[in-house]
Amino acid sequence: MDGLYLLVLLILTLIFFFLVKESEILRDTISDENAFNQLAEKKKIKKARAPFSLSRTQLAFWTIIIVASFFYLLITNEFNVPAIDNVNLILLGVSIGTAALATTIDSSQQQDSRHQNQPSGGFLIDILSDKNGVSIHRFQNVIWTVVVGIIYIAYVTTHRTLPDGKIITDQLLILMGISSGAYLGLKIPENAPKEKSGNANLNTDTNDGELHDR
Repeated sequence: MDGLYLLVLLILTLIFFFLVKESEILRDTISDENAFNQLAEKKKIKKARAPFSLSRTQLAFWTIIIVASFFYLLITNEFNVPAIDNVNLILLGVSIGTAALATTIDSSQQQDSRHQNQPSGGFLIDILSDKNGVSIHRFQNVIWTVVVGIIYIAYVTTHRTLPDGKIITDQLLILMGISSGAYLGLKIPENAPKEKSGNANLNTDTNDGELHDR
């Protein structure tokens, strides 16, 4: 990889890591502080934080890659603005739309027993898991995002230009859209209300033991 490109990517990534550490930029919104604090106390977590969000992480991923690539090409082309193909707009648009719809779904479920109200279990566990553990629809979304991201970075490195539709084809973009659609479609029932039971304590214990959903 071009040393300068690596440096630009590294600087932007480090800046973002600082923001992640000091803010809630990549974390879900807690709708029930009392439930969150009780779970944190039960699990003996001293500095509990909200779980990481898959959709926000995906948006951050593409923002860093596209912005870093743009700045790199701007510098190497003597500050002539590089051509920006529609592919770049679509990639950002898909990630922004996914994040917006995921937030809307979460907002509509704030009265339910939301798994986002459980303390973070670690970055990968947070973004890959729903109430049943690591889920296939989240896993495939992460894998395809990383694969297309690698293609994007490799092309910028070798050709010193932003990729266009010949590199990130319509088929890849459609695949990304299907991947995000599957994640959003299967996210809707993730926080569905549980069936009522006469044994309230059993429900509580079961809910506490579930892996949190992002």
